[in-house]
Amino acid sequence: MTMPPHASPALTRVFTIAGIWLIIGLVMGGQWYVNDLAYDAAKPWWVYCAALVASMLWAAMTPMVFALAGRIGFERGRALRCIGLHIVTGLLLSVAHTLVYVFILSLIFGSGENMLWRKMAGSLQGNLLTYATLTGIVIAGRAYRRLTVHELDAARLQTQLAEAQTAALRAQLQPHFLFNALNAISALVRSEPLKAERMIARLGDLLRLSIHGHRGAQTTLGDELDFTDAYLAIEEARLGERLTLVRDIAPDALSAVLPSLLLQPLVENAVRHGIAPLPEGGTITLMARIAEGHLHLTVRDDGAGAGVVREGVGLTNSRRRLERLCDGGFDIVTAPGRGFRIDVRIPQGAVA
Repeated sequence: MTMPPHASPALTRVFTIAGIWLIIGLVMGGQWYVNDLAYDAAKPWWVYCAALVASMLWAAMTPMVFALAGRIGFERGRALRCIGLHIVTGLLLSVAHTLVYVFILSLIFGSGENMLWRKMAGSLQGNLLTYATLTGIVIAGRAYRRLTVHELDAARLQTQLAEAQTAALRAQLQPHFLFNALNAISALVRSEPLKAERMIARLGDLLRLSIHGHRGAQTTLGDELDFTDAYLAIEEARLGERLTLVRDIAPDALSAVLPSLLLQPLVENAVRHGIAPLPEGGTITLMARIAEGHLHLTVRDDGAGAGVVREGVGLTNSRRRLERLCDGGFDIVTAPGRGFRIDVRIPQGAVA
């Protein structure tokens, strides 16, 4: 059955319903013919058109069944009443179908003896099963739509939660950076004014990036590195030769998408707990690459390490945001005297 071009949704539904019932009628008529042929009682082909009549009657009644099933439904606490209504409705429609079916057959083939009662007794169960099937389709469709809406609402709530966490994290980071940076600058103003001046410029860059309006719940690795570099510039000025930075960033990874403000807390954790406590300092290595549809991001330090990993607020918040925003995660590897290594995995195309 060919659909007219630019058909409306209502017309599409009509053609779909008619096409499905036409196929059912042809299959049913073919089944009748094969059954009669097996008993050497085959009839002329036009006799089996009765199957098409029955199926097309159901095609005409299907929109009505869908509408009634949608109105009755199954409300909580009223299940028995709804089942009773469906049974009554199914019986009435089954009888109506049989009456119209027998009337059409009498016009085509002539009135047969006791045709009405034979059809009424023989088709009642099949008609009720057909009504139950159509009603089940409506109920399943409504349940699927409710599930889809629920999933969309849940995803929307998760995104809103992640955005709220990002906003809270930004509000927490800004005064934290400001406090640390001002302390470092005050210590350098008299002894090393040029270095203090450079730190003030870096602090300005850091504040500008941290309050930039376009930073939402997600960003690119390139933007995240700009923000992290501004933070590291202040730490380099504060720690001097005690802090060495190594970057191994694949060019194609710069456009990868990741949750906003994810990298900086990981780097800060490496500076504060890995490098700063050591008199001789150490090295922080940043690595990023794209492999198998994932951004693989590594933050590694060669500090003191630890025997047991204890995730503080920053790491816990980062892990939760990764899980909620993009189904990502990270692993922490450490050992006494071997520093910390955090390996982050972020599937591309999944960040909300």
